[in-house]
Amino acid sequence: MNWTTPADIRRQLERLWNKGILPEALVTRAEVFPLPLSLRTPGSSDIVHHLSAVMTWAETLKTMKHVKLTYQKIKNQVQGPQTLPQKAWIETLDDALTLLSKKEDAHQIMALHAMTLEKAPFLQGWFSKNILKCYHHAAVWEQLLTLTIWMKDNPAPYIYLRQVDLPGIHTKFIERHKPILSLLFQEALPAHAINPTCSVTDKFEQRYGFRTKPLRVRFRVLDAALSPIPGNPDPDITLDSTSFAALEIIGIRIFIVENESSFLSFPKLSNALVIFGAGYCWDSLKSALWLQSCTIFYWGDIDTHGFRILDYLRAILPQTRSFLMDEPTLLANRSFWGKEASPVRHPLTRLTPSEQQVLTALQTDLFERNLRLEQERIHLSDLHAALDQLSRV
Repeated sequence: MNWTTPADIRRQLERLWNKGILPEALVTRAEVFPLPLSLRTPGSSDIVHHLSAVMTWAETLKTMKHVKLTYQKIKNQVQGPQTLPQKAWIETLDDALTLLSKKEDAHQIMALHAMTLEKAPFLQGWFSKNILKCYHHAAVWEQLLTLTIWMKDNPAPYIYLRQVDLPGIHTKFIERHKPILSLLFQEALPAHAINPTCSVTDKFEQRYGFRTKPLRVRFRVLDAALSPIPGNPDPDITLDSTSFAALEIIGIRIFIVENESSFLSFPKLSNALVIFGAGYCWDSLKSALWLQSCTIFYWGDIDTHGFRILDYLRAILPQTRSFLMDEPTLLANRSFWGKEASPVRHPLTRLTPSEQQVLTALQTDLFERNLRLEQERIHLSDLHAALDQLSRV
């Protein structure tokens, strides 16, 4: 028996609350009421075979407070005419709030609305369309408004989050509330103060004009003649990306490796340096235009992510050549094979045919399921042999 029950009526109202329709009516006094409800009523067969249940259903609806019913007399040849509920509606917003036990919530929403009108009237329209988001942040709404007002007065401030000095607001507060702050900033700031190319989730600071932690490049000079530090022929140097870009060491060989132990043990080579790649961190190299004039070699793990990193690196430095990432190296180190936890399955477009062959073998589990060969498992003697071969090319 799929007739509308009091619980069904409450669920209808809950959906309207959760969609924001009732909260918006609370603030804007929109003409939502009287509000018709969906009412599933008994049919003729129900009256014939389940009259007692039908009458109990009708009486249960009749006793519901704050719900108005209209009745219809239904003719029935077996049981005779029956007067049953045919339509239902809620007359006022107050009735709906009472049925939902939302009176206290409504009171708090109106308090938040009043606060918003007083402190940030430019958010009035946005507030009306996003009432539940505001309500879910009721405990910190005043601080959120304070920061939004400050941002409106100081668009694209180019300071670190740590330098925002406002009552009740600290770095962790901003970091914790980036999603709602982004919505508020989007409403409050002029278009020129927002960088639309930066995402809300992982580039919040860049999107809204804050300074970010500098990107860094760690490298070792493999040729003492290139060392920028007098008296230290083998420096291990970390620079911010801007300073690295300013080096402009033209026409040398650049080796990029993923594993730190491989980076630290990389052998001396003339006219060369080695960069510690450490994953998908190529944004730090984008501004170093002098790298375009260099010969670039990349050595990563033989797994799908290693080839994905190579593919991404070639988007920045298309002249990059891989080494020790081929099928002979993979097969020669069978005893060192391991498992890749979450292989990359989508196509990569910047690989050479031989690299693509190895990637396809990995993605199709040609040799073994989820196969990987980590860089640090390859003997340094193999590295020396590969470097000798590269020097002869």
